[in-house]
Amino acid sequence: MKNTIITFLLFLYHKVKRSHLLRKWIKQLIGSGKIVLDFNGFKMYAGVTSAIESNVVFNSYNEIKVLELISKLASKGYHFIDIGTNIGIHSLTAAKANSNIEIFSFEPESNNFTNFIQNIGLNQFDNIRPFKMGLGNFKGNTFMNINEGWNKGKHSLKVNFQENDKKITIPVNQLDSFKEYVTGNQLLLKIDVEGFEKEVLEGAKAVVSQVENAVIIIELVTEINSLETCNQIVNLLKEYSFDQIYKINAENQLATVHAYEGSADYVFLKGTEATKLLF
Repeated sequence: MKNTIITFLLFLYHKVKRSHLLRKWIKQLIGSGKIVLDFNGFKMYAGVTSAIESNVVFNSYNEIKVLELISKLASKGYHFIDIGTNIGIHSLTAAKANSNIEIFSFEPESNNFTNFIQNIGLNQFDNIRPFKMGLGNFKGNTFMNINEGWNKGKHSLKVNFQENDKKITIPVNQLDSFKEYVTGNQLLLKIDVEGFEKEVLEGAKAVVSQVENAVIIIELVTEINSLETCNQIVNLLKEYSFDQIYKINAENQLATVHAYEGSADYVFLKGTEATKLLF
């Protein structure tokens, strides 16, 4: 009965009026639990106690262009590597777009990883390979800082959270350790690791070098990475032959840039084929 009421209130919220009162009622009914929702063509477990899941519930998820690019490239046969998977929105998007591609998904935090596994099972996707580990430029164990606040996507190997000092030990590997399993000549990577992007790329040179056509979607944020590191990441990708750079602007459009131009999601292209697909 409660799920029926939640479904009806969500219908009113999305289709009639996005009112604060409806939102309050929905949050009270869901409480600390989760409900099954349709999102971006697949199903997900989502609740209202964390930022990403709440955005799914209230249809306010903001990486629309990123999901569009993933879906488009996956549908054209690009194998997908999802680094910083969280609860799996990007991996599930790729799996929905093409059941024949290989998807490698890396998420080291236990709660996020468990939710991701549940979402895979909910959709019965069998082309996702989940790995409970982080990626970087070394092999071993390290400490991850846990954000126990609202945004459970902000766990970081670099950023300390002032409101708490919780840390967990996670295994870390290099993406290049998986290069023999990355087949084909079309590859898409999404990297969102809260300040550890440069280290991930340093450990991925062999993988991105072995394919002719590759696309990297990467979040670069000055406040987390520092301006110097963001510029180093851009230069490193240029060394890896990613000679086309786009920034997803405030209008959710791809804008051509030639250097780092402020915090945003960036898209780096290697090879001519990806350009033809995206434009």
